[in-house]
Parts: sequence; C-alpha cells; structure tokens
Amino acid sequence: MSAIIKIKYEEHEHVFDSYGWINATEAAKQYGKEPYMWLRQRENVEHLIALVEVQENSVFVEEFNTIKKLDYISTLSQSKLLKIAKKTGFVRVKCGLPENGGGTWFHPKLAVVFARWLDIKFAVWCDIQIDYLIRTNQAPTSIQDMMRLMLLPKATVWEKRFPDSFYKALAKVTGTKFNSHIGGTPAIFGELTSKWVYGVIMPKDILSELRANKRDGEKMHQWLTFGGEKLLSDQINKVEAIANSSTDYADFISRCLLAFSKVKGQLRLVMPHNDYYLDKA
Repeated sequence: MSAIIKIKYEEHEHVFDSYGWINATEAAKQYGKEPYMWLRQRENVEHLIALVEVQENSVFVEEFNTIKKLDYISTLSQSKLLKIAKKTGFVRVKCGLPENGGGTWFHPKLAVVFARWLDIKFAVWCDIQIDYLIRTNQAPTSIQDMMRLMLLPKATVWEKRFPDSFYKALAKVTGTKFNSHIGGTPAIFGELTSKWVYGVIMPKDILSELRANKRDGEKMHQWLTFGGEKLLSDQINKVEAIANSSTDYADFISRCLLAFSKVKGQLRLVMPHNDYYLDKA
C-alpha cells in the first residue's frame, strides 16, 4: 500500500502518494478550482485516451469518438467525458478526508498536465516532486534535491534551442530588428527571455543558482535536464504565439501578465527604438 506524503508549496500542503499520484482535489482547491472542471474538457480527456492507447489499449477510442460528435459544451457531452475519464485507470476517486486518501487522484503521467492548467510554476514543481517520489519513494528534502532533478551537473555542448521564429516574433512586437544573430541581438530580447521564459518555468531558487553557476559564454539551456528542456520548448512556443498575436509592445506585456499571472512583480523595460543597443555577448 502506498504512503500518503504531504509536501509544501507556497504555504500550502499538497498531497501525493509514494508512487507519484497527486491528490488533484487538494491541488485544485488552492487555485479555486475542481478536478471535474478539467476532466470535462474534451482536449484533456483526449490526452487521457492517448495515454491509454500507448499501453496498447484502444477500448475507449470508439466511445470517445462518439462523444466528439456531441455539442462541445452540452451537459451530456461533459457528463460522458467525466465518466470515460474515470474508467481509464488514470483517475481514481476515493471517499474520505485527504489525510486518509480521500479525493480525486491523478496518475503521475497525468498530474503535470493537470497542474499546468492550475499554474505553470506549480506544474514545474510537481514534475520535480513526482520524479523524485517515483525514484526514491520520498519527497525532495532540500533545494539541492530539486537542483539535481532539473539541472545537469555541468553544461552540455551548445545546441540551438530558440528558433529564429521566436526572435522574429520578439522583433515584431518590440519594433527592433533580428538579423540572424549577425552582430548580436537586441538586449531587450534577453530581458524578455529571462522574464517570460526562464522566469516562468523555473522556481526562483533554482534560477538564481543556475545564474550563479553559469560561466561566461554558456547558455542557461545547456544546463537543463531532458525534462527541463521540454518545459523550455513549451514556454518558448507560448511566448512566441503571444508575441505574434500582439498588436504592440504594451499589448504583449499585458498578454504575458495575463497568461503567466503568477509571475511576481512588473516588468520595467523602456520601449526600444530601432537603434537599441545590441547585446554582443
């Protein structure tokens, strides 16, 4: 029988078991939500069905395809989505108090996807906790444990991680130019990347440690584990999409603040001109 493990995040205790399952009821409560709200969204249940299919079980595919023909927001559709989600084996519901295992529980392969719906920084934290729980059957006890899960012992060989399309999107929204890195890129690109990419996916302590250990000439992404690289790629795509859909710089900042509302503080940047100083680093 798995043990109940409580781990504190931002003054709230979240409940896991030693196999990496998360009490979704307790997690969602801190954000004013309920797990059933997430389980009634078609794209989330489709993710669940895909997880089942990976295990060479296509028993739910036909049933889900039938649900897809229903009105997306109808009560019948949402009821059937919730019902099929509970049958997949990736969702468990138990009566009783959380300390006794009560609540809706999500499988570790589903937990991080669910946590992103609540808050992206919380999702990063959950990813770290679950990985450690699965490997050791106990919670990380220090920032050093979390460092080992997210960061490599040393930087790897440089590989391109930020696509040109990302920089072109930033150039569009800041009114600057991107010239394929010839002569460097506008310094504001680095500030925006630090704030809205790394500042969102990384817990503050880990980000500070990485900046302190990184040598001149190294890029922060060279220190990321495989899981960290996946989070980086996802966040790059999100910021790029926001930049491409923004009408101007102020609109971009407003959209970022709305999308990543848990990022504390306000971004203090001066609107750049076309002759904005270039970052030669």
